[in-house]
Amino acid sequence: MNFSQPDAGREAEFIAALALKNIKGLGASSAKKLADFFGSPAKALEAADQWPLCLKKIPPTAIRQAGLMTGREQAGKCLDRLRHCRAKFLLYTDSVYPALLREIPDAPLFFFYIGDAGLLNNVSVAVVGARSCTREGMSVAAHIARGLSRAGVTVVSGLALGIDRVAHLAGLEGPGGSIAVLGSGIDVPYPGANLDLYDLMAEKGVLLSEFMPWSPPEARNFPIRNRIISGLSRGVLVVEAAMRSGTLITARHAVEQNRDVFVVPGSTVSENSAGCRELIRRGARAVFSAEDILADLAPMLRNREISIHSGPRPDIRGELSAPAALPWQTGERHLPLSTGIMPGKIPSLPVSAEKPARFSFPEDLDPMENMVLELLQQDGDCHIDNLSSKLAVETATLSSLLTVLELRGLVRRTPGMFYGIVVNEA
Repeated sequence: MNFSQPDAGREAEFIAALALKNIKGLGASSAKKLADFFGSPAKALEAADQWPLCLKKIPPTAIRQAGLMTGREQAGKCLDRLRHCRAKFLLYTDSVYPALLREIPDAPLFFFYIGDAGLLNNVSVAVVGARSCTREGMSVAAHIARGLSRAGVTVVSGLALGIDRVAHLAGLEGPGGSIAVLGSGIDVPYPGANLDLYDLMAEKGVLLSEFMPWSPPEARNFPIRNRIISGLSRGVLVVEAAMRSGTLITARHAVEQNRDVFVVPGSTVSENSAGCRELIRRGARAVFSAEDILADLAPMLRNREISIHSGPRPDIRGELSAPAALPWQTGERHLPLSTGIMPGKIPSLPVSAEKPARFSFPEDLDPMENMVLELLQQDGDCHIDNLSSKLAVETATLSSLLTVLELRGLVRRTPGMFYGIVVNEA
């Protein structure tokens, strides 16, 4: 189905969904229950007198409001606005509505988006954290988000400054891409300092909002939108969060939605990580690299096709202005925090007297995967940092690539972050 130009049926369903949303006192959860029970928002409005069959408590005026079909004029204004900002709408009843988001009890009956809708059903992980973050927090968020995206996992965040910004940018560097969930209308970029990122996400990722176009970024919108950030995602990664922050609201939504919560522990004395430490005390999983998260996602990634943009993705770092420079522009080489190895203390390669066996490579490998396997075949078991040095590839990228090869049964990992080839003799 082509969603660029709404047909009469979809437009009528959109008007019905908007009317249902406008009924005072009904709420997102009740509106979703009605849509599920009767089959669609339009059918729910037609059967308003039967709502007590679905809902135990109904505001006295709700059924009367259903007969008014409020929202026609608002819907017309909305559709006109969408045409001018390249946005489209997606309905709860559309087959391509994100399956994972559909599962949450208060899933929106519709939302607006700009970009590649194919990313909305990818395996996704939310990366969220403080706006006023440390340089170390930014570096870790970029390191993990890039690793996830290189493995085909889509990075979801909220287009805020700080951790959100670097998570989106790092996500766009890989085939997994990135999704930004807005706390304003789809045509209202916010914050203004992220206008460059808004434009980049519209071109190479996805912008998404459940709020009507023209809606300003009101404070009450952001806790509401956080349930969508977690709802789209298999898990939520928290990088730096104070004890009282919107990031912890997203983590709470994740728990309520039965999503995994991953946390970068951070400093034991930093106020920026106080919320992270509390999440770990309550049972969240501490992680140190993209590899830690990818191991949990392995069953979903093994046989899953991902939606990627055609052609190579550009290097986005050069497109940013100096004030928004990212920590990895300095040329620093980041070790995966899970290695337990300090810089300058890289172990030497194990010596093997046996010549590695030759084996045939699968035909669907990309050039970098072939290079890794050829090097392992030639040199035998290698530490990840030796591989990184020989291939001139960042450790974060290499870690994710090795995880994918491990999932495919082509490489094996041994203690100490050494990798070897799984022999399949030709």
